[in-house]
Amino acid sequence: MQPPQAPPPHQQYTVPVPVFVGAVLVLVLVFICGLGAIGVIPSIRGLRPPNPTATIPPPPQAKATLGGTVNDFVQRYGTPLDTSGLMYATTIAGQRTLIILTLDTPRQSQDGKWRVIAIDVQVPSDALGVESWDATTADTIAHTFLPADAQFQRTVTTDGVTNSFYHSDLLAATILPGQYTNMPGSLNYACHPWPPAVTPAASGSANGDSHSGVYGQCHIGIGNT
Repeated sequence: MQPPQAPPPHQQYTVPVPVFVGAVLVLVLVFICGLGAIGVIPSIRGLRPPNPTATIPPPPQAKATLGGTVNDFVQRYGTPLDTSGLMYATTIAGQRTLIILTLDTPRQSQDGKWRVIAIDVQVPSDALGVESWDATTADTIAHTFLPADAQFQRTVTTDGVTNSFYHSDLLAATILPGQYTNMPGSLNYACHPWPPAVTPAASGSANGDSHSGVYGQCHIGIGNT
């Protein structure tokens, strides 16, 4: 007779890790769906990213040009020559020049600041009758003081002096309409010998005027000034 056999040892069953993790994820998903069904959390489908806040750029400002401020010219050309802050010395297109500003009253500008409405740029006093500019140089000097958005319109020659007319939206947004002799934003420039007595015999310059291409001053102003 054989002795009784011992019962087999108890076998422990281990749940595989992937199955366990999957079960947990299913339970979590069921829980979240239940919350959504009762309105505890908003529907994911209904979520929208926040609208970006629109940034409105500031209006462009004139710099050391027609329509600018005295401070613009100080930053560009340094300390003025006198206490008025209206005269500056600099070199433009390889030529020594004297800059003289004319300001309008603050109540005539859109922002209540003193604004430049006319600029005379000329040969300095110690070079009068000695130094001069050709037509191309004179135009380059005058263009230095036009607003960045100035658009050419036409030229008009009167008594041998050619006026070049432009329009600037920036200038129109800076100086009140009542300060223009015609359309807001209009401006023009004209160049001629300086001093005026120094006028060589006429021979027809590149600008169509009668200065033999010899210049010493340019006047840049708003409207028809």
